[in-house]
Amino acid sequence: MDIAYKTFLAILETFIAFGLGAYLTRRKILDQNGIAQLSNLTLDLLFPLLTISSITRNFKTDQLLDAWILPVMGFAIMFAGMMLGRYFSKLMKYGTRERRAMFQHFCTCNNYLFLPLIVLDNLWGERYVSLLLLMNIGSTIGFWTLGIAAFGGSSRKETLRNIFSVNLYSVLIALGFVIFHIPMPQIVGKVCATMGNAAVPLVLIGIGAAIYNSAGRFGEHLTDVFYLSLVRLVLLPVIFILIMKLLPIPEDIFRVLAVVALMPVSSSSVLVARRYGGDMDLASQAIIITTILSIITAPLLLKILL
Repeated sequence: MDIAYKTFLAILETFIAFGLGAYLTRRKILDQNGIAQLSNLTLDLLFPLLTISSITRNFKTDQLLDAWILPVMGFAIMFAGMMLGRYFSKLMKYGTRERRAMFQHFCTCNNYLFLPLIVLDNLWGERYVSLLLLMNIGSTIGFWTLGIAAFGGSSRKETLRNIFSVNLYSVLIALGFVIFHIPMPQIVGKVCATMGNAAVPLVLIGIGAAIYNSAGRFGEHLTDVFYLSLVRLVLLPVIFILIMKLLPIPEDIFRVLAVVALMPVSSSSVLVARRYGGDMDLASQAIIITTILSIITAPLLLKILL
């Protein structure tokens, strides 16, 4: 019950931010052009700054060496999700190219930071949050490579251009500072932290605005949305957790991996879909429905599988 309550509060916080974005759109404070500009701002500037700040502030080289399995497994889970997503997407009822790409992206990427951070902190404490942040290095690389590759492109060159974005470069830059013991200038670190912290609230507002614009089509093709929910919230995490149980993984690391595997689809993916050609309607539906359903599925599967 405690897990369900903490998850509910985290989800409620997310939906309040979505509501603010929808309100701004309804009042015409944000229009389509404004949403696109907000998306560009968060994806091309604020998220990279947040990534650099988070990695350089929270990790040292010895931590990366001692717990290397966490970022590796974070990436591996996304890779496995991408491969399974290619198969599961073939069973969609309304499988246009854009909808299949969105489905595969969601099988690859879920909410690997915001919700699990709150759940882990409340269940097992701050140490598990630091482990999650370490895993986040691999997950972030996976999101901006495998997650973007799911959308593909008209050519291999276009796909590679999508992958090698400013967000991937920000991860590599941050890892360079950590691995080679390069001190981050204080003023630069402060700017990255201050501006990067604005990424999450702004992206949630942008998501709410994008969802509001798709609200008129929210009831269309719900069969695919509930099928995606089954795959993302039940089938994939059960497969991942059962496989991880067979591996010699320490208990604390296993708990972090299991909690992340059980999370709903990535909320920020709706803005990525807008940029790279995913299906906005499916993205909006999936964010709302899988996040609500995770109140039930995450605590239940944690109790059964841990």
